[in-house]
Amino acid sequence: MPNQAISAAMDRNWKLAVRLNLQILKSEPHDTQALNRLARAYLETGHKVKAQTAYKQVLKIDRYDSIATRGLQQVKNAGSALATVFASPAALPQFLEEPGITRTVSLSRLGDPKILSALRPADPVLVTARQHCVSVLTPQKQYLGRLPDDLASRMRTLLKAGNVFQAWVKSVELQNSDKTKPGLKIFIREVSRGAKYKDSPSFPPTEKLTYVSFTPPELVHQEKPNISTTGEDTAEVDSPEQID
Repeated sequence: MPNQAISAAMDRNWKLAVRLNLQILKSEPHDTQALNRLARAYLETGHKVKAQTAYKQVLKIDRYDSIATRGLQQVKNAGSALATVFASPAALPQFLEEPGITRTVSLSRLGDPKILSALRPADPVLVTARQHCVSVLTPQKQYLGRLPDDLASRMRTLLKAGNVFQAWVKSVELQNSDKTKPGLKIFIREVSRGAKYKDSPSFPPTEKLTYVSFTPPELVHQEKPNISTTGEDTAEVDSPEQID
């Protein structure tokens, strides 16, 4: 049943999502995940009061539930002109990482918090090349943020060459009582490539690799290490160039 309820939400079949989550809650009234899904479905179908009630019920069970906390803020903004509602019936992503094809990105220079607070995971967004940056917008052309400069430089070139991308909200973290800075992550997927870069992946592995020191088993000794080893010797052993 939970999988069916999740699938209904992913397909944006909100009426079915309401029905399925209510069935789950009959036997598991304290299932906070089902309550959060129910609240989201109520909000999407225009039942703000019911959505608010469901989110408050979650917080009675777990007052630190971030989804319910953010959901209440979304209910508050739902009637605002700044609220963003995405009604696209397109299939939503599973956020499965595919090397060279997808990339999860944290945006910089974020937009109006009131607009950000209306976002939800899996909401579609637009990736738009500007003269000196790549902006991310809602389908209603409301500004959300920018891609990091290094990625933006590559994306501008690819977009100009005819590569096509789709993007969705992956997570939204708004500023809260502990002064955590707001954050917005999006998930970008390459849909097609232009002729110029048809053999080049849009998101090649980063060159800034994290190397992990590894010692072959045959070189591991049981005796205590010689603590008089110099810093130069240690650097030589751990140098990335020594790793095959």
